[in-house]
Amino acid sequence: MDEPFLDYEDFNLSHDGNWSMHNCTNDYCMSDEDYWNFILDHIFPQPYEWFLVGLHFITFLIGLIGNALVCIVVYRVSAMRTVTNYFIVNLALADFLVILFCQPTTVIWDTTETWMLGTVPCKLIVYFQTVSVAVSVLTLTFISLDRWYAICFPLKFSSTTARAKTAIIIIWIVALLCDIPELITLHTTQRHFNINTILFTQCTPAWSDTTERHYNAIKSVVLYFLPLGITSIAYLQIVRVLWRSGNIPGHLECRTPLNTISGHRRMTMANASTEAQLKSRRKAAKMLVAVVIMFAVCYFPVHLMSILRYSIEIPKTDLTEALGNISHWLCYANSAVNPLIYNFMSGKFRKEFRRTFSCFGSRSPRRNNLHLSSYASRYAVTQRTEVIPLSMTTHFEID
Repeated sequence: MDEPFLDYEDFNLSHDGNWSMHNCTNDYCMSDEDYWNFILDHIFPQPYEWFLVGLHFITFLIGLIGNALVCIVVYRVSAMRTVTNYFIVNLALADFLVILFCQPTTVIWDTTETWMLGTVPCKLIVYFQTVSVAVSVLTLTFISLDRWYAICFPLKFSSTTARAKTAIIIIWIVALLCDIPELITLHTTQRHFNINTILFTQCTPAWSDTTERHYNAIKSVVLYFLPLGITSIAYLQIVRVLWRSGNIPGHLECRTPLNTISGHRRMTMANASTEAQLKSRRKAAKMLVAVVIMFAVCYFPVHLMSILRYSIEIPKTDLTEALGNISHWLCYANSAVNPLIYNFMSGKFRKEFRRTFSCFGSRSPRRNNLHLSSYASRYAVTQRTEVIPLSMTTHFEID
């Protein structure tokens, strides 16, 4: 906000054609009252900004409710506590926290062009926003690598919930460390007016433009382009393996002799079980790919604008400000859309969401026993048909 609000041609001229500056106490030769009203008019939200505020409000509600439901469902239903779902809960937790603590301040900052909360919140909130993005990126990367190893190398794969919890702890430690330089240097800078006001105060790092350019370039590579490349390669390999044949990698089919009616029946049941598991894995892969694609789409504009801002001269216009505000909203929209993806693409999540909504806080013991017995019966059928799982299929069966 270093540029004047208006061009110099908007100044009043004296009768001899010279600038009338001798009585000016501000850039526009206005009275202090008029100047204050002019500032207030400038920061008052435009129509498109009111529209964005409405979108932010909808995103805020959906994001909080949806991500909270993901955590509640996995906590309450023991059958949902798989390796992949632990990572999904970690992703939901990061999204919930960033929506709760960072989105309201971003809305105010974007609409008023002012950081209202002082230096300490400036450091903590902006820092935590980067931490949450890092947690999301690292979690998506861990999920893709875990699934790639499970699908492409099933005989060597041995993933457990204990290892998943350890990986989640590592993710948070790395995320907390990655933005320490910005945490140290963030501070508030206030534009000097003849009127005493906090308006147009900004929260920025206390380093040079060159350092800022290099630091943002590194963040874009580490927190967007590199993880996106890794996850893309991993899921391409997963899709190739899951769709190239009708068998689950790492499974040995029924070894019962087929010269009896019982043998044929067992073989038929084994093939049906294998086909069901293959279908479930494909659905899970589609869901996880959708999550990664949505992340790539929602975060691309903000990284693109960051690169352009430090590589070319972008004029400060209403259009560029609107595009910047929309790119910020897209980042929060990504945090809110993931639970919707789980609801539409995962039958298990959808069923548990409905159950939680219909009977929040209590579950019928009878329904719970039936729910658990269904898994026991499926396990018994698998044992009778002698399908030998060599990979830990339950860690990938989301649907």
